[in-house]
Amino acid sequence: MLAALTCLSYCSAPALSRRTVTVIPEDVRPGYTVRRLRPSPQHTAYTLAHTPVAQYFAVLEDGLVMTTADLRPLVNLPVNLGVLEETPNTTSSHTLHMYVLDRADMIKFERPLYEGAKIRENLPVGSHVLDIGPLIASGIGAGGPLKYSVVGGNDHGAFSVYHNDSGAYLLTARVLDREHRSQYKLNIQASDNKGIDRANTHVLINVEDVNDNSPVFDKRLYRFSLSKVNGTEWKRFSKIGRVHATDADGDRVAYRLKDSSHIVIIVPQTGEILLTGDPSLNTEYEVSVESHDLRTPSRVSKPSKVYLEFNEEEMSNVIHREKRRVTRAVRPTKRIEFTEAEGETEGRIVFQLEKETERETFKIRDENPWVTVEPNGAVRVKKKWDYEELGPEKTIDFWVVITNAGVGGK
Repeated sequence: MLAALTCLSYCSAPALSRRTVTVIPEDVRPGYTVRRLRPSPQHTAYTLAHTPVAQYFAVLEDGLVMTTADLRPLVNLPVNLGVLEETPNTTSSHTLHMYVLDRADMIKFERPLYEGAKIRENLPVGSHVLDIGPLIASGIGAGGPLKYSVVGGNDHGAFSVYHNDSGAYLLTARVLDREHRSQYKLNIQASDNKGIDRANTHVLINVEDVNDNSPVFDKRLYRFSLSKVNGTEWKRFSKIGRVHATDADGDRVAYRLKDSSHIVIIVPQTGEILLTGDPSLNTEYEVSVESHDLRTPSRVSKPSKVYLEFNEEEMSNVIHREKRRVTRAVRPTKRIEFTEAEGETEGRIVFQLEKETERETFKIRDENPWVTVEPNGAVRVKKKWDYEELGPEKTIDFWVVITNAGVGGK
């Protein structure tokens, strides 16, 4: 026989928590769904145990428990409802724990979402989240002072809650790093002292950036070379090469020479190194370059070394230079546009270089992480293209050496 305890006034009973208790507003109408039981595989029927509270409820054959009467006589009382489940050979019992509350006393927040909160990264533990007042929930639930806690969205325990009589305040529980995570959506819960009634709201917190990262060059050392045919002059502002740096804070980057040079300049916006002087032939020059973010105050990178070689080519190699001139004239000025999706499949041919003669073969001059060039001129995807990893100009630039087997030159 099932013994079901019904407390019609406050009485001594085991402590209940919201995890096992169903809270019901006192003003619900008959037919309100309390809970649906899961029947066993050999289930045949459900019945309510004969207790005084059974008159307020009913259970259907599919396990649905619902109200059948006015629940106001049960306000502020813990209710234990016994349900019997019949099977061909046994009778099992279930006890549903409920608590009926006046709707005005049920805990609630004013809004389901609070936006606009912010906190700067790198602040010490215990710093207050700004632009959000104390979180205040109304209602008393089953009694006692309200308690507040973070129950969701708190990645690695980033935040904690401090509360007093005026409400709840959000504090940092660890030093935040915007580069790790720039926004949090916390699930904040208010519960009564008995843990029976509770309500939830969400707080959207933006982590503000602090300039705590210097730009970093993608190489510690660069090597570039420039050649001319003997008897010709150096072409002023010829592009020798290009350096590149990124900033983890997402800031734009500018470039400069660490020390002035009478041979080259660097374009601040792009990092391109241009020839401005008359360098000696077959000589190697060394310059140091720096990058800095465009913020006040600005952070400067560690310098990177750039080695520049200036050579002279023999007249017998004029055909070689002319062939490279054709390539250099076509490739930088012929802009071919693609979408990121076209570079998703590694090994895919994205375009075909055109031959002037059948004897020409192609080879990429410098290693490129994104594309390869086959001898027949097919340009294939080497690594899946990622728009975010490309440089500020969002281009893939490369030189191609063309060898003409018929004349023995390039």
